[in-house]
Amino acid sequence: MAKLTSRELELLARRLEPELRKAFVQAIVAARNDAAVQAIAELLRAGRVEQVLVALGMDAARFSPLAEAVRSAFVAGARAGVQEIPPVRLSLDPIITGSYRPRSPSPVLRASFDLRNPAAERWLATNSSRLVTEIIESQRQVIRGVLQQGMIAGRNPRQTALDIVGRVGETGRRSGGVVGLTSQQSQYVTNMRAQLASGDPKAMAAYFDRQRRDKRLDGIVKRAIAAGKPVSQADIDKIAGRYADRLLALRGEMIARTESIASLNAGREEAYRQQIEAGKLAPENVECTWSDTNDRRTRHSHRAMNGQKRMFGEPFQAPSGALLNYPGDTSLGAGAEETVGCRCMKQYRINMAAEVLRGQQVR
Repeated sequence: MAKLTSRELELLARRLEPELRKAFVQAIVAARNDAAVQAIAELLRAGRVEQVLVALGMDAARFSPLAEAVRSAFVAGARAGVQEIPPVRLSLDPIITGSYRPRSPSPVLRASFDLRNPAAERWLATNSSRLVTEIIESQRQVIRGVLQQGMIAGRNPRQTALDIVGRVGETGRRSGGVVGLTSQQSQYVTNMRAQLASGDPKAMAAYFDRQRRDKRLDGIVKRAIAAGKPVSQADIDKIAGRYADRLLALRGEMIARTESIASLNAGREEAYRQQIEAGKLAPENVECTWSDTNDRRTRHSHRAMNGQKRMFGEPFQAPSGALLNYPGDTSLGAGAEETVGCRCMKQYRINMAAEVLRGQQVR
């Protein structure tokens, strides 16, 4: 395979996204459906947030399919890296008048990848742990926020529990809970509930500015505004539920996009690193370039990094000062502002002339 273009790499990442998105959303849906509402209500009454997480099954086991999807994306990246590394043909002949004269077919060093390499296993373990920890921590914040808002609004613990895990609909499954959302998304749902319950026409009309709302339910809000009344609690639960479901889908999309690119880039990086570790490549002969997606969604900071070059093993630096070995890398401390939703790629260029010469000199 020839060197992949940034567009080809982005398309590969997109093919990996559905499985990641599906794994995340299914884990949350399973947590909702398994939820024991009365037990959660009692825990909320006692303010025992940590036990609510346990009751919801928010642990590594719940997200093991997501970790497996990350592993698959990492492997796909490693395979892409191996395929784009050209084989190096060695000469075993002595130097004669400044040239090499092969007496027989020369051996060829071909790239290979070992998923059981300690560095590869370490990345998979660390990244999976990081992702699950981030998801669980966000749920801790969400539950605390909903509990606090419920107390302020005077909602009983059972209603608050239902706000968290969702309500059983016509399908017999729960939907509309805020579990799985970020704390910011959960606040969006809380704010929307307050607006629709306010009876204030101006506040209620703000509902129509929410891009992720279910427009099929707009008529309910319009009629309430026309009547000068708040939306009924049952309709608020229905409208908020649909809105929360769409926000959950959005979060699934963002996780899938972020983790597919990061895992793909990490796999390619590991493929090159293993060749260097095995002595098949010299790090000084591998030039790396940051490549942005050059569209309106590209971060300004990453657009500024486009074309930045480094030798293998040297990190790129964002205008903020953040260091990244490759787009999506968090191992050097880069935060969400540099990694979430990033679609940039790292390009590798091997100095083949220098590699052939190195092979002739040391073998």
